[in-house]
Amino acid sequence: MEKHIVPVTMDNPDFAVAMDRLKQPQKKKNTGRKKIVIKKIEKCSNKQVTFSKRRAGLFKKASELCILCNVNIAIIVFSPAEKLFCFGHPDVEGIVGRYLKGEKVLVASERRGSYEESNMQYEEAVKNLALEKKNLIETEKMVKGLSRRWWEDPIDEMSERELEQFMVSLYELRKKLTERAAQLFMLSIQ
Repeated sequence: MEKHIVPVTMDNPDFAVAMDRLKQPQKKKNTGRKKIVIKKIEKCSNKQVTFSKRRAGLFKKASELCILCNVNIAIIVFSPAEKLFCFGHPDVEGIVGRYLKGEKVLVASERRGSYEESNMQYEEAVKNLALEKKNLIETEKMVKGLSRRWWEDPIDEMSERELEQFMVSLYELRKKLTERAAQLFMLSIQ
């Protein structure tokens, strides 16, 4: 078998393809997802970051398993900082209690009751939150009203009654200022 060597010339179609590739911008190559070696992490900060990310993933997978397979799961984890993290479906205490007692089945009525109770508590909390927000808005309005200065109110927006009160207040202010100026003048003379 003989190999044929094709001369590289501008007429050659391979030459044109090669030139087109050179003109295209080079894409930066990413390392992408790599398979990591599973071994103990020595650095504390890296350990905590890895724990946080993996814990979230673990709890998410456990939740998906509960939904897809209709199973009860309890996970109890201590972080590198010795903090406790728990995940349980329907709840950690019920599952751990069942395990310790050696019970095989979680009674469905207990489960339904806890869901109904939780939903009622949630709805009540939402109502209380709405009431508290309303009270906060009213309190803020009252505080604004108390802290406002009557002389800073725009005159154009005042009613006739408010304008009369404003005028009386101005006369009262002028009278008090005159009295105070006289007192200060007398003190400066003495």
